[in-house]
Amino acid sequence: MTREDEAGEHTPLLPQNKMVDYDAALGYIGSFGTYQKMKFVILLLCCIPVGIHMLAMPFLGAQVAHHCAVPELAQAGMALNDPCGLNYSLPWVMNKDTNVQSPSECKRYKINRYELSNLSCPFERNSEENRTVLDCDEGWWYDRQVYNSSVYMEFNLVCEDEPLNNLAQSLFMVGVLIGSIVFGQLSDIVGRKKTMYLAVLLMLVFGIATAFAPHVHYIIFVVLRLLVGFTTMGVFLSAFVIGTEMVGADRRTLTGTLMQAAFSMGGVVLAGIAYLIRDWSKLQLAISLINVVLVLTWWCTIESPRWQLSKGRHEEVAIMIRRAAKANKVTVPEEVFHAKEKDVTDYKEQRQYNIIDLVRTPNMARKSVIIFLNWLVVTLVYYGLALNTAQLEGDDYLNFLITCLVDFPALATALFTVDYFGRRSSHAFFMLFGGVACIATPYLAPPFLPKSLNPLSIALSMIGKFGITAAFTIIFIWTAELYPTVVRNVGVGASSMWSRVGGIISPFVLLSKQLWGPLPYLIFGGLSILVGLAALMLPETKGYRLPDTLEEGENFGKRKQARTSAISNGQGVIGNEREVHTNPAFSTIVGEEDQLRTNESRRETQDILI
Repeated sequence: MTREDEAGEHTPLLPQNKMVDYDAALGYIGSFGTYQKMKFVILLLCCIPVGIHMLAMPFLGAQVAHHCAVPELAQAGMALNDPCGLNYSLPWVMNKDTNVQSPSECKRYKINRYELSNLSCPFERNSEENRTVLDCDEGWWYDRQVYNSSVYMEFNLVCEDEPLNNLAQSLFMVGVLIGSIVFGQLSDIVGRKKTMYLAVLLMLVFGIATAFAPHVHYIIFVVLRLLVGFTTMGVFLSAFVIGTEMVGADRRTLTGTLMQAAFSMGGVVLAGIAYLIRDWSKLQLAISLINVVLVLTWWCTIESPRWQLSKGRHEEVAIMIRRAAKANKVTVPEEVFHAKEKDVTDYKEQRQYNIIDLVRTPNMARKSVIIFLNWLVVTLVYYGLALNTAQLEGDDYLNFLITCLVDFPALATALFTVDYFGRRSSHAFFMLFGGVACIATPYLAPPFLPKSLNPLSIALSMIGKFGITAAFTIIFIWTAELYPTVVRNVGVGASSMWSRVGGIISPFVLLSKQLWGPLPYLIFGGLSILVGLAALMLPETKGYRLPDTLEEGENFGKRKQARTSAISNGQGVIGNEREVHTNPAFSTIVGEEDQLRTNESRRETQDILI
């Protein structure tokens, strides 16, 4: 009895009570062979638009110089930005950062065209106590030399409405949080591939709708941005899981890191597109239409073989393995396709653990608080630096590009240091390193130093981003090792929820610049240093036997732990192997369940926790 697959190959139906041994098959086709690499490239391409949309607000909502519109200037035959006319029409205010007077951005004088027609230039300012000051009753004038339009200009998000410009990014991150939960569950039910392409389609629809939000109330734009954020997790999580589940354990750290690199590559692509398209609605349309190409990759993408096995779809996995063997030019023996199903252990009576177990005992509670704070702060600073490049002196596009490029060496450096110097020392160093750089950044720019030294300020900001990105990479690995096996996924999931809080409040921290220019960087740097020092109170995990039970977790770090006899990818091998994968932009982890512990873990070999 035979079944013909799409490639025209004839595959014997698997006998009853037989199953595919996928891990054994990887021993023949290779952990990351040619077939897997071809499929993985498609997944990387799907992740690039996620980075583009996540980092798009610096260009969509670009803030530019502005002041009240003075239509009387045109009525008097003067240019709208005539220096002499503006000097007469706008009150001057003291800049609290530079202690220099400049024209007000939110007030104007009550004037008429006859005054301007008879104005003698250059106009010298003198006593103005008796002049009537108005709000910008005729709208605003915007400097469009760099940006033709932005949401900031479209909806006049200036003066008392300026905080609303940050609302779009904050609610975008709320959408990311909701999408993490919804699509994570959906991918377990209908599969990773269907979930990913559903999210790709929704991202396309909501992205295009966002592009046509001009002249509609700002709240419509914000809601559509939230929906775009909602879809990003459906794409990234599903691609991330397929990529890590189809390769061998020794290649999961590599594939997880490459997924993060694809996110950063999205930022690089965004910088180029935004440089060419200076109108926000056209830019939004352009970055959304990329998904049209991704939809066409449906026929080239595979479903997660481990998810298929968890659903009993062994024949489909067998077909995929045979195709991989053909592409990789190897032969897979028949016994791989006829493995006996293992005895089933009843897991119904085993206790289910929850987030309360993370703080039930003193030592676990202390470690959890420190871990949660590190996740919150590292996310807050990561997005704060990535989305604040326009506030640096110099070219906005070049600064943004450099910020994205910094991620690549940071990822590589982090993976190197954790293996050689351990998790605790590496994480604390990068947090302190990044924090000090953030604190110093604003003091190397005007008014503290001449404008000619601006490159120093930009360099320090990039160094800060480097340190925070590296620390973000390490905290993923370290967190999963600190929690005992029975609550490991719960612990990482709870930690990641705190990271979402950091992403949500990050745009509002940037508003503190209205109180004092350097304040956002001082907050970023100060918090990084504080949680970096607090991290030194956590135990080292490199080379040590990891805890399994809550009792072991409570005692872990209290006394000298036993070192493991084998180390794999910098992590202790304690009988069962757990691979941890990093994703600093999205706070995602994939863990392989201990198949010797429970039947449920055997059926669902990967959990996605956000």
